[in-house]
Amino acid sequence: MRSRLVACTSAVLLCLTGCANRPEPQAAPSSPATSAPSAPAASAPAASPAGPPTRRPSPRPSLAGPGTVCGEIQPPGDGPMAAVAISAGRAACGEALRTFRTYYRSQTPKQGSAGVATVGGWLCASNSAAQANVSGRLSTCRKGTARIVADVIP
Repeated sequence: MRSRLVACTSAVLLCLTGCANRPEPQAAPSSPATSAPSAPAASAPAASPAGPPTRRPSPRPSLAGPGTVCGEIQPPGDGPMAAVAISAGRAACGEALRTFRTYYRSQTPKQGSAGVATVGGWLCASNSAAQANVSGRLSTCRKGTARIVADVIP
């Protein structure tokens, strides 16, 4: 993945460098005696001298940092609404919300009393109901140095 990102970044930089070094087309000088107002010319798509268009890298989701609240989700059962947030590292909010939605599905296999499961590379676990009542934290997921949490909304 990293080498692909480097290759895509290099291709973009190469394209930008090539575009920056191309001189702008200049209009032909006209004589003042024969110059008449002219209608704007229709612009035709310019042919690329370098061959087929280069493939643009797909946009990366912006990563949020600690303290960012990404949104709300409804855990299963009659549990309270939960706020999904980034508590450490950096993560995309869309990914954080999808991770908890998938984790809370009954079809997601979980192990032990903490309901440990791996969802999309995130290692998730939940507090007991008693601990969640005390701390306000329903669940936590970790991936590398990033940590996302689902906290009870009071």
